[in-house]
Amino acid sequence: MKLFVEKVPLLRKPFFAILTILYSFGIIAALVPFFYFINRIDWWGPLVSQGIISIVVTIIGLVHFIFAPRFRKKYGDFAYQRFFYIFILPYLITWYGCFFHPAFIQWGDKLLPIWAQITLAALCVLMMILTNLQIAKAGFSVVTHGMDVFSVFPEETTIVRGDIYSFIRHPLHFSLLMGGFAMGFISNTWVGLVISTFQLVPSIIIGLREDRELITRSGDDHKKYIKQTALLFPIRKLPGFLKLLFLGK
Repeated sequence: MKLFVEKVPLLRKPFFAILTILYSFGIIAALVPFFYFINRIDWWGPLVSQGIISIVVTIIGLVHFIFAPRFRKKYGDFAYQRFFYIFILPYLITWYGCFFHPAFIQWGDKLLPIWAQITLAALCVLMMILTNLQIAKAGFSVVTHGMDVFSVFPEETTIVRGDIYSFIRHPLHFSLLMGGFAMGFISNTWVGLVISTFQLVPSIIIGLREDRELITRSGDDHKKYIKQTALLFPIRKLPGFLKLLFLGK
């Protein structure tokens, strides 16, 4: 957190910290009625609203890689502060809008008995939690990696490898997918379950774009890593992956 405040020094001032909170709520306040009014049109409304926001998330995610070096060149040490307000906050909030949205869908009949619904939702949440624990254990930093400080200042972060990263290249995206699937099971409607898969769009596209960024940093090492490691789902290494998650080894 100390590093984050160093990169966004405005947060040291209570007035600007409050403005940041209000700015965040402003984005949320725009998302909620957007989802609400489109969703109520008909059963296909949630598919449209989730599809649009998934595309918005993907566009922000791609564009922020393009502008990161430009911001650094223009603003120097204060580059991430501007980058945070223009790209990172909208990016995170809209992505989490996609994450939670499926839980609120009511269109259609209930698909599963309550015991199956609870079991599957709990399993997905457990997978998300266990994945996050392994991510942290591998050296992933919420600030430098999770808040994309590395996009602007790559020299201040390390490339995380080993542990869970030996099974999948983008475990954070996998974690978000598991949580999104849990939201779909909470809805327990086919519409909710379908739109919970829409996170695959930004997860795959942005994951591949992150790979390109990492190739520029580590060259052939990352190209070799890509060939050996799955993007999101470790189909060939599934037994070892599950063993790592549930047994920690």
